[in-house]
Amino acid sequence: MGSTTQITKSKNMSFKKLSFLYLVFILFLFFSSPGQYVVHFDQLKVTQEELNYRLKSKLLSFEGDAVEDKKFLNTTFECLSELDSLKYKYQLYAKEFSIFGDKLRENQFAEKNIRKGTLAAGFTKTNEKMEAAYKDFTSKSLSSQILNIRSFSGRDIESVEFFFKETPNGVVESVMEHLKTVYLYNAITELFKTKVILPKYEQVTLDEATFIQKFKRLLVLGSAFELSIKPTRPGVIPQIKINGSEVRSAKAADGTYNLEYLPNQHGKYSVEVSLGMERLFTGFEVMKPEFRFIMEKSSFDASVGQRLTISLDTQYFPSKNIRFASDKAEVRRVGAILYVTPLEEGMFHLSMFQGDSKLDDIVLYAHEPEDIEVGLLDISGEASTLNSANRLESLNTFWQVVSFRMTVVGNDGAKQSLRSATRYLRNDLRLAEKNATKGSVLIFDDIKLISKNKGVTKTGRPIVLKK
Repeated sequence: MGSTTQITKSKNMSFKKLSFLYLVFILFLFFSSPGQYVVHFDQLKVTQEELNYRLKSKLLSFEGDAVEDKKFLNTTFECLSELDSLKYKYQLYAKEFSIFGDKLRENQFAEKNIRKGTLAAGFTKTNEKMEAAYKDFTSKSLSSQILNIRSFSGRDIESVEFFFKETPNGVVESVMEHLKTVYLYNAITELFKTKVILPKYEQVTLDEATFIQKFKRLLVLGSAFELSIKPTRPGVIPQIKINGSEVRSAKAADGTYNLEYLPNQHGKYSVEVSLGMERLFTGFEVMKPEFRFIMEKSSFDASVGQRLTISLDTQYFPSKNIRFASDKAEVRRVGAILYVTPLEEGMFHLSMFQGDSKLDDIVLYAHEPEDIEVGLLDISGEASTLNSANRLESLNTFWQVVSFRMTVVGNDGAKQSLRSATRYLRNDLRLAEKNATKGSVLIFDDIKLISKNKGVTKTGRPIVLKK
């Protein structure tokens, strides 16, 4: 008879608590683990898409002339397009409701939108159309693969139930690709009267791809990626994918296929071009727009009212719908040159906009200008001598003379000072100048100027003349 060990009630309670915690841990592990397999369907979908892309290329190469062949071929492509349409509806749903992570394990789309929703009828109708076309063409049936699928228990299950009952969101696209494979495989087998042999591609580099007429490796967000392809053989249509998604090109009169693709974010993009048995894998990069300039051709000694020049490096921002503005400066763009005139002293921002969105900016500093150079102008606004002068004017049009003082110093040292509250030489100033003896000195000083924006005042450089 075995011996027993007596333990205290407190230890017994501790063992019971520990056992309970182990149970909780096991249950937590059990409920948190199922469904993680769903995340692998994203990678599986990529493989399925590649397989179907090759199968579709094979089917497109069919050249039969019989009416029955063409009818069956056209129906197959119609059914494939309808499956793509249903797949696209899921993609819109996934984008709207942010389907990723744990949401991939949920089954709302399959249950509410397809099995118990409005999409079930269309899905079934597509399979029925493919079954009818296949049966009419071959006198055989695809029903066991696309309409009434037999379970492991030997029970026939309708396709909507079989494919979408409690199907996780992450599996929906894979189901569509599976059905496309069924369509394509059976259509190829019957039309070509042979087993499916996938085409072998010759992979080429961008330098070797003589069919590429235009390709830009680097562009800025907001600019379109442009690609031009000139097939080397007539009748061959290029297939283009960007980041794995097929994009369409337009055929020009000269037989060139042109593509304009507008990226929606910066980063690196993959490009795949298939032309007959040749395949090109390459890519391009989209940079974030930046305010860049050519230092050697720019001047940054900013002074209030003094125009500075900035030479733009235009490859770093889009060519369309771009403007430049500043909070404290006048900005004018001429081609790749910016002319910037600060309106006041201190720090100011020079910003680059696309539409109403600010892409980037730089910070500059404007210091107080030195004394502004002033000259005598005649009534027509041309520089003149004292005899025909009409007014005082700043040689920098950003500034305007608002008042000045004129002092006449005679040969005997006598002084006469007169003030003008405007920029003009009034009659009394003209008279004082006329009565001054030959050899007298005329001094225009205490010249007050105001900036174009009426916010800054400055003193002009004195003018000293001898009569």
